[in-house]
Amino acid sequence: MKFKSKIGILIAGTLLALAGINLIVDSTTTKNLGAVLTLTGVFTNIVVLLILIKNENMMSDL
Repeated sequence: MKFKSKIGILIAGTLLALAGINLIVDSTTTKNLGAVLTLTGVFTNIVVLLILIKNENMMSDL
């Protein structure tokens, strides 16, 4: 996976989290969907950041 695509996925995860927060705040009927979107965005960001950290550690070992 290229660095640019990882950054793109980080941005997409952040936008998902922000959209989810907006749905949570917006109304009571969309709180569940907002929570799912927020957790999906946060989980995506965590996974991509862990991959970036792992690749950085592998590069420093060379």
